[in-house]
Amino acid sequence: MKILLLLSVLFGVTGCSSIFGVGEKDVNIKTVRVDRNIPIQPWPKPVNMAGINLYVVTENNYEEFKERFMSKNKDFVFVAMSVKDYENLAINVQDVKRYIKQQKEIIIYYEVVAEGTKNTKEKPTNE
Repeated sequence: MKILLLLSVLFGVTGCSSIFGVGEKDVNIKTVRVDRNIPIQPWPKPVNMAGINLYVVTENNYEEFKERFMSKNKDFVFVAMSVKDYENLAINVQDVKRYIKQQKEIIIYYEVVAEGTKNTKEKPTNE
């Protein structure tokens, strides 16, 4: 009984490899570069902004402004903004322009990486 137990433990520890003559096989690891086919999407069409008119109205030119404004427009409705708010608006617009420019640079970077070359097709230059 001890011999049977000893044989079963020995058989379990060796994992059948030494009994049937099956040895370790050599494993070769080979690294191969695989280029991915990442489709480059077309750039969106540029933004076409409609023109706007800004009027500077003070107490001194209010009546003249009202007459001129009513001759060109039907309703006498306008939006007022303080000088500080106008400065904040200008800062916000510049920040949006900066953000868009940085996003555009990131997109160009990834297109260059995806193409695997430094030669990129012409990108839109609208700012």
